[in-house]
Amino acid sequence: MKRTGVSPVIATLLLIVIAVAAAVLAYIWIIGYQGTLTQQASTAQLQERIKIEAVRYDSTTNTLYVYVRNIGDVNVEIDALYVIDKTGTIIGSSSGVGLTLTPGEVNSGRVSATLNSGETYTVKAVTQKGTEATYTFTYRT
Repeated sequence: MKRTGVSPVIATLLLIVIAVAAAVLAYIWIIGYQGTLTQQASTAQLQERIKIEAVRYDSTTNTLYVYVRNIGDVNVEIDALYVIDKTGTIIGSSSGVGLTLTPGEVNSGRVSATLNSGETYTVKAVTQKGTEATYTFTYRT
């Protein structure tokens, strides 16, 4: 009895099919796992939304006032404010702000920073649960 093996072309095609099938199964598993993690996210964090409406700079005290509005459905506590220059360097920060906002309320927090006229800055507000809002502006004297 004469035995013949699988030709190299068919063996290569089988390996490719097996690799593609494994990749598809891994993709399906990862997408399903990610969906499970998303569903487990805190409902309060999903409802927590903030917006930076305006900023005001007092050049005599080098203080930037950041006006934040709660546009979500739950109370939020602003935990940190950051002022970032155009290079991405944090030039001012205020942590432990403790500014509590009810839904629809606007209030201001303060950050000490020295701003230069004509420069562009980004302000970031972060809540205690990690929700972030950013606001970019160019300082003019």
